[in-house]
This record gives sequence, structure tokens and C-alpha cells, in this order.
Amino acid sequence: MTDGAGPAGPDFGFSYAANEYGFYCVPDHYRGREIADLLTGGGVYEPATLRFLRRHLGDGDVVTGGAFIGDFIPALRGAMGKKTILHTFEPVPVSFAAARETIRINGLEGVEIHQVGVGATASKQPLLVKRPGGAAISAGERVVDEMEVDGDRVIEIDIVTIDSLVPAARKVSLIHLDVEGFEQPALEGAARVIAECRPMILCEVPKPWKARAILKTLSEAAPGVDYAIMGTIENNAIFVAR
Repeated sequence: MTDGAGPAGPDFGFSYAANEYGFYCVPDHYRGREIADLLTGGGVYEPATLRFLRRHLGDGDVVTGGAFIGDFIPALRGAMGKKTILHTFEPVPVSFAAARETIRINGLEGVEIHQVGVGATASKQPLLVKRPGGAAISAGERVVDEMEVDGDRVIEIDIVTIDSLVPAARKVSLIHLDVEGFEQPALEGAARVIAECRPMILCEVPKPWKARAILKTLSEAAPGVDYAIMGTIENNAIFVAR
């Protein structure tokens, strides 16, 4: 288990929530946002996607992110084998702390969480985390090249590759990405994992053209692997190596 928050929890206001898969740490200033309110009411975010993932995890490790407050982590880890590892990441400090607390209160072993974003190469990037009025964006934070880091609304984060997060000896059977439109660079940075492991891949695709663009990225990142789009569930496209 990755070290979580102490017995008193994170050092910001929060409450606990529960659903059929486990327990969650919900920061107070995420109230009013879809995922936070859904969890607080005992609901499950993207329930069909979670059911599908739990049935198609394979026998290897899972890469999933951004973790947000850990809303997918108990469901995924609970269906994985004991010797596998769930690799996840979350660059936003509050969300990262909440996700670690979610991991801790569920007593989850075999979870590696990193306070980073993922991309094509290692770098440092500005990330917008608050709206103009100061309210937390909550699950919609995004890299913004045109804004300067101010330590409040815009913070600097580390960007790493998925290939660097997952040790070369590990077999990955599933990659699940919801990274606010940066799925393509994230997959470019997973070229080794994709070429060697041929994992099933799920990516958020709000528009049909995005699935085709991701398929093109996969063909370029791992030209020896032939992926096909196998359908979509709740705006998540499914890519399977043939």
C-alpha cells in the first residue's frame, strides 16, 4: 500500500463516502461537482465502464488515471489478482491527497500512486486548478501553456511517461485514461508498454473523431501492434490489439 494520510486524514476539510465498491475521501471544496456529489449519495461514477473494466482486467497490471479522488481505485483493485499492481497518477495536490486517503481507508495493497501527470516526454508544465473566482475546478484541471504559474490558480507539475512509471519487468493488461484531452501524448509516452504488452486500452472520447485520432496515435507509437476500435461505453472508446 502506498503511504496514505495519517489517522486524522488529509489536512483540509473533507468527509467520507461509500458505495458498493468501497469508501472515498471527498474534499469539501469539491462539493457541487458531479463525481463528488455522486459518491456522497452512494452512487457510482460511470458504472457501466467500471463493470466492463472489472470483467476485462486480464492477468497483468493495470494503469489508470488521472486518479482524481480515487473513485475508480477500489472497484478496480478489488477485482485484480493479488500479485498484480495498479499504477495510477494524479497531479493535483488536493486530489492526490484524497486519493491516497481513499486507498488507505480501503486497506488496499498493490496500489502505486504518483503525484504527476503523464505525457509523451518528461517535463514540467503549468496546470490550471482553480476558476477565476477561486473555486476548485474538480476533475477538469488542465495543462495551460498560455498561463504563468502563480502557485494558486496555476501550479507547476511534473509530467512523466507511463513507460517510466511501470517497471520494464511488469506485464500490463489494461490502460485506462481520462486525462482531460491529453490521452494522445500519454499514449505516446507508453510506447514500450504498448509494444511489449499489447494491453486493452480505454480512453475518454467526447467526440467520435477523437477515437480515430487515438487509433492513429497507437499505430504510430507501436507500429507492430494492430489495434481496432471495439466500441464505446459512456464516452470511453475501447481499443483492442488484434
